Amino acid sequence: MASTFAGFLVAGGMGALVNCYISSAVMIPLGLLVQEVFVQPLVALRSLLPAMVGFLGGTLILLVWHFLKTRVVRFLLDYNGWFITPKHPINKLWYVMTIALLGRTTKGAGWYQDYLPSLPVPPLDHTCKMFLASVHPLLTPEECIDTEKAVIEFQSSRRTRLLHLLLRLKGWWSRNWIGEWWLNYIYLRQRTPICFNSNYYTTGTLQPTTTHQLDRAAMLIFGNIMFGKLSREGKMETVMAEGTGVPFCMNGNRYLNNTARIPGKEMDKIAYHADGNHTHILVCRQGRFYLVDVISKNGKVLSPQGIRAQLEKVVNMAGSELDQTGMASLTALPRATWAEIRERLEANPVNAASLHAIDSAWSLVCLDTEAYDVSDLTNSSRHFFHGNGYNRWFDKSSLLIMANGNCGGNVEHSVLDATVAVHQWEYNLSEELYDAEGHVLPSSSYPGAHDFPVDPPTRLEWELAGFEDDLAKAKKNIQDMIADSDLVAVTPGFGKSFPKKCKLSPDGFYQMAMQLAYYRLHKSVVLTYESATTRFYYEGRTETIRPVSDASVTFVKAMDDQTVPRDQVKKLLKTAVEYQCDYKMKAMRGLGVDRHLLGLYILAKGLDMKPMPKLFEDKAFQLTFKLSTSQTPTHITKRKFKVPNVCPGGGFGTVDKEGYGVSYIIIGEDRVNFFVNSKRSCSETDSTRFGEAICRALWDMKSLYEPAVPHSENFVC
Repeated sequence: MASTFAGFLVAGGMGALVNCYISSAVMIPLGLLVQEVFVQPLVALRSLLPAMVGFLGGTLILLVWHFLKTRVVRFLLDYNGWFITPKHPINKLWYVMTIALLGRTTKGAGWYQDYLPSLPVPPLDHTCKMFLASVHPLLTPEECIDTEKAVIEFQSSRRTRLLHLLLRLKGWWSRNWIGEWWLNYIYLRQRTPICFNSNYYTTGTLQPTTTHQLDRAAMLIFGNIMFGKLSREGKMETVMAEGTGVPFCMNGNRYLNNTARIPGKEMDKIAYHADGNHTHILVCRQGRFYLVDVISKNGKVLSPQGIRAQLEKVVNMAGSELDQTGMASLTALPRATWAEIRERLEANPVNAASLHAIDSAWSLVCLDTEAYDVSDLTNSSRHFFHGNGYNRWFDKSSLLIMANGNCGGNVEHSVLDATVAVHQWEYNLSEELYDAEGHVLPSSSYPGAHDFPVDPPTRLEWELAGFEDDLAKAKKNIQDMIADSDLVAVTPGFGKSFPKKCKLSPDGFYQMAMQLAYYRLHKSVVLTYESATTRFYYEGRTETIRPVSDASVTFVKAMDDQTVPRDQVKKLLKTAVEYQCDYKMKAMRGLGVDRHLLGLYILAKGLDMKPMPKLFEDKAFQLTFKLSTSQTPTHITKRKFKVPNVCPGGGFGTVDKEGYGVSYIIIGEDRVNFFVNSKRSCSETDSTRFGEAICRALWDMKSLYEPAVPHSENFVC
């Protein structure tokens, strides 16, 4: 605006000087000169003054309104009563106010980001109290006394109060105080191989939508790219909490495409190539990698028929013999080892170009030659989790299609939590469309599909002289890890309708079944992890639920004690489930224990605090999660599914070498699948025995409420 004023003054003044110069031979009166130089510009300025005042005032009002609206909406979305006490009368007022400010129509991905509340820093006293309650049943009486002393000292210490104050300050200037630390310390600084210790997998559909591999692959590739484009353009649906106007954070969607994890000697990094210059996908076939163009320079997406034609060329180029060079096996090495090898690889321009092609690709697609039936969840899961050692590039999330059309995915976890990946997966499955014979249709059948000429696929080249020993060690490493992985899928034969009928949370019911199964097999109770989403908050990811409690331990011990009346056991089960549900609600509100203690620990380490607070050296703090569990989310998208298109679940590796990793998915009212992983090298664990023990525990818990009925003991699927 200042430049506008200056323009008027300068224009008027220059005009007067020019007039003076032209008529320099003529004497000009002083009054006329003042009139030309000063008065006329000011008159012109005065005539525009009301408009400028109105413009400035309107702009100020809009800025103030946006500021106030943002703060009010964040305050409203920070209210959690809608899922804690859903029947409370105040929820109706809250809902009306939220809808009035945000509108009834769901906006596209990214629209709500500015309105999401910041992740809260829990009160210190709250964290200490919850921590003590969570470890009490895991310690001996003597250990409990030591831990209580450490917690009391920690809670009252001035040093701890300082750490907590610093954490709160970080929470004021950063809308998610744990986000960067969580990514860096939990994922990117992890030095162990990521294939079994970080990545997770998903299976495809309950029934095959088509048995034609290339048609299935082409359809899923097209859906994958369209999801990414719609997300970046802000047109993809925002995930909303069911039955409310509460949006989820959609920040993770941007990492679904053009993203790769790059190994580092001390810390990995995320390579994100969303500049619009990358129009290719990478296809792996028979251990070889092919660059395949599927997007035009102006952003048009090749039709499924066009993609299928490209994939057919890849299959013909790859032939029938497996390339046993083993480049992909390098990504399964310890991170520092892989970083050193990659650095040497990139010194060669040919290798550097091939690595960049993989990192920058929209998607990585594996056309596998194996063909497990979709009903064989155990072998399908093993295949999607680790493949044969030659066909998984673990640094990049992958789409996997078997020879019979059975499909799945392998996800690099550092930037993609399951709720994000499942959203894309459900979108892909809901968009599948084939003709009566299972082939893809012409481009007119798919919105956003185009037909245009594309370059033929090209095979990535490698120059590997001097890398023979590295590749040999990498191939042996991945084969040893595959042999050590004990993965099995089981289903008990009934689903969530039963615990719902008993007015018990299905999730809590399944958690207590796992506690009972573990106690029966191992005669002990261990620290247990369950994940909870915090995506209601800005850049929120997860928080830990600790389902073990004094109530759960009392229940599992009473369950097989015939001296305890069955009605009493039912009450104990109800109390244990209620504790787990209450903990889950707190965790989803950002009021769990683990992220807060992690933040305080990182600050203490960063400040080189000596001595470290005793709590961080206490046994209770150093316990590991021997039982790591997670419920696979479903119905992230509001799209309608046909029965064959429902995903039967997925899983992950065990966190502790002497423990179990258990993923479970609730499918409709009448089915739940469990995916159990452990290490064969551990003599104490057995995935099949534990999976079957979970199913038997569920049937025994069911018999508390109704007479036992004959059922199949063949739980493995």
